[in-house]
Amino acid sequence: MSNEKRVKAAVMREFGRLQIESFPYPEVDTDSMVVEMILAGICGTDKHLFEGKNKDAPLPMILGHENIARIEKLGERASGELEVTGKKLSVGDRITWFGAIPCGKCWYCRWVPQNHPGILCTSPFAYGQTSCEVPPHLFGGYAEKVFIKPGVWVWKIPDEIPDKAALLVDIFASVGGVIRAMEPYASVKEGFGPSDVAAVQGAGPIGIAAGMTAKLCGAHKIILVGAPRHRLDLAKRLGIFDHFINIDEVTDAKERVALVKKWSPGEVGPDLVVDCTGVPEAVPEGIDMVRRGGTFVEIGSFVDTGEVTISPFKHMCWKDITIIGQFGCPPHYYDRCLKFVEMALKQGWPLEAMVTHLFPLEKAQEAMETGKKLEGMKIALHP
Repeated sequence: MSNEKRVKAAVMREFGRLQIESFPYPEVDTDSMVVEMILAGICGTDKHLFEGKNKDAPLPMILGHENIARIEKLGERASGELEVTGKKLSVGDRITWFGAIPCGKCWYCRWVPQNHPGILCTSPFAYGQTSCEVPPHLFGGYAEKVFIKPGVWVWKIPDEIPDKAALLVDIFASVGGVIRAMEPYASVKEGFGPSDVAAVQGAGPIGIAAGMTAKLCGAHKIILVGAPRHRLDLAKRLGIFDHFINIDEVTDAKERVALVKKWSPGEVGPDLVVDCTGVPEAVPEGIDMVRRGGTFVEIGSFVDTGEVTISPFKHMCWKDITIIGQFGCPPHYYDRCLKFVEMALKQGWPLEAMVTHLFPLEKAQEAMETGKKLEGMKIALHP
C-alpha cells in the first residue's frame, strides 16, 4: 500500500536547527499529485526563517519554495488542469510551481485581485512556510517528495532549460519590481526603460537576478555594488555588469555614491537603483545614488531587519523619485521568468554557474550554514 512508504524531509521544529524525519507517502486524489524533488534552492527568506526572524512562523515546518521536481504520481484531472499554460502533464515531466494559493476571501483577494496571490492576501497557503504537523505533511522542498494541492499554478519546464537554470525562475520572479519600474513613460525618462543606467545594491542571487532582468529589459549600463569578492567575480563572468564597487574596499558610503554618479550620464545618478541587500542602511544610500526623477526599488527587505532614518525632503520630495516596494509577486511572473531564463541562456549567460553548492538532503543543516556565511551564490539541496 502506498501509505506504507515513508518520505524523508528536513524539518525545522525549532529555529536554527533542521532534523531529518520521515512522513507517510501521501495519497493522491484526482486533483493532486506527488512530485520527486530534483533541486530545492535555499532562499534568503529561508535563512531568515531559519534564524527566527519571523517568530510567528508555524513550526514545525519544511522549508523550501524554490523548487524543481519530477512528477511521480498524478491524478487524472490534475493531468489536464494543473499546468497553467494548457500543457498536459505526465509522470516523469519536470515542473516548477508558484508557492502560494490565495484564500480568495479576504479584502485584498476580492478587491485587488491582480496583486493578491502571494503578495497581499492575508491568509494564503504557502509552500515552505506551512506547518508540516497535519497530513499530507509534505509542503516544502526540503524533502524527497512534495504534495501538490489542487489550485497550485504549475509550469512544465522546457527540455532546453537545464535543472540549475530552471531553479533561478523564483529569483527572477523576486525582482519583478524592476519590471514595475518601467511604468509609466520610460520613453520620456519617467520610469526605467531601454538605454537607461541601472545600479544594483547587493551581489547575492537576488541582486544578480535584478541586474540580469534590467539587462534583458534594455539597460545600457549596469553598476553592481556589493561583496564579498567571490560573488563579484562570479558576476563578472556573466558579462552583464559594466562597473563594480566592492563595499569591503570602498567602505565610505559617500564615496560609493560619488562613483555611481560618475558612471552615469551627466553624473546625475542612475535612472534606476535596486536595493537587494536586506540591510536597512543601504536604503538612504541607494536613494542618494538615484538621479532626481528616477526610480528606487526596494526588494531586499523580506523580513523586518530594523529601521533607518531618511529625510522626507532630501530623499523623497526634493529628489521627486518613484519608490517601489516589492514583497512578493503574482503567479504570472513565473511564466515571464521562465521565458527570461530561456532568453538569458540564448544570450550565452552561464546561468548554471549561479548554483555554486549542492548538498544532499541529509546535510540540510550544513547547507543552511553555508548559505548564511555567504560562501557561495545560490545554495541548493539535491534530495
